[in-house]
Amino acid sequence: MDILSIIFICIIGLVFGSFMNVLIMRVPKNISIIKPSSFCPQCMENIKWRDNIPVISYILLKGKCRYCKKSIPIMYPLTEILTSLLFVVIYLKFGLNLMFFKYVIFIFLVLVISLTDIYTSASDFETGMIPTVYIALGIFAGLVFGLLEGFFAYYLAGIAAGYLVLFFPAYIYSKIRHKEGMGEGDFMFFAMIGAFTGLGSIPAVLTFAAFFGITAGIVVIAVTRDKNYPIPFAPMLGVSAIIYVFFEELLNSYNWGSFIIN
Repeated sequence: MDILSIIFICIIGLVFGSFMNVLIMRVPKNISIIKPSSFCPQCMENIKWRDNIPVISYILLKGKCRYCKKSIPIMYPLTEILTSLLFVVIYLKFGLNLMFFKYVIFIFLVLVISLTDIYTSASDFETGMIPTVYIALGIFAGLVFGLLEGFFAYYLAGIAAGYLVLFFPAYIYSKIRHKEGMGEGDFMFFAMIGAFTGLGSIPAVLTFAAFFGITAGIVVIAVTRDKNYPIPFAPMLGVSAIIYVFFEELLNSYNWGSFIIN
């Protein structure tokens, strides 16, 4: 095991996690990710480079802005740590090869989409938001890797299956209940997942996502007493897709068709 490589990838993951925080906070509000430079959202003071080092600055500042002394959201260092850990696990599983770069890109997109959906759902947005640009980039990248692997049709089928397997139930639900049960962003997100993981991943990812969704629904209803409280589904798909990437061989050995039918 190359310790230096792991440390390097860990640092790269922290940097990407820091950039992810910028995307999550700015893109939904149509704020440029280039200008202005990093600033405190509470006192609006520019953040100097020494206060913008992933995780380390948060620890040194004791989780508070240097200027206004208000708390820095714990989401920032947690996102950086999570991204770094997942990058390292990808390296340990696949090594430094084509699959490493494929799944680093995939995991980054899955995290930024899932966390953006959660952030916009919990903030002053009407519903969760999944920026189309992430989906478009993801589908394009997935198909490029599909070409490089020599299984383009398999991943193209994954895109179609991912979209349609959510579209049809949501369409039927909207016709029966006369309200939207799931947004098109979720269909497109599942299509993007299919672009990276292929047709064979759809049953497993769907099953896990449904389980997580039902579990989250039970918890939310128990806490809020609101049966109509909106729950973002993209994070359920995201977690399920990450599980599939790390346990693909095990999950593909199971007959998911019989599970769904039964």
